[in-house]
Amino acid sequence: EASRLAGVRVDRSRICIFALQGLVCAIAGILLASRITSGQPNAAVGLELAVISACVLGGVSLAGGRATMTGVIVGVMIMGIAENAMNLLNIPAFYQYIVRGVILLLAVFLDNLRSRALGRR
Repeated sequence: EASRLAGVRVDRSRICIFALQGLVCAIAGILLASRITSGQPNAAVGLELAVISACVLGGVSLAGGRATMTGVIVGVMIMGIAENAMNLLNIPAFYQYIVRGVILLLAVFLDNLRSRALGRR
């Protein structure tokens, strides 16, 4: 409501954002299908943890707020390097999920500490 009162065209903004989201999802689907060279409906199952971890690691707060694309890109790079290193070391998939979860927990913990520190100032 505050955005509408400030003069922002909320309906138009929502439509543009959802259209952009659909375009990005379509590109991601094409890239995933080309990566696995087939169209599997459950090909991306399990990627949610990696995506959330990369975003939180990049500075996106789970409580809302502002984030930067460069931070998210850095988070994606860190998660990609960690996953590639685990694959090169032949670490079993079970332990890879544990490492991803620990990275996510650390990122959320650090985000919580950061938001508390900023809130107390």
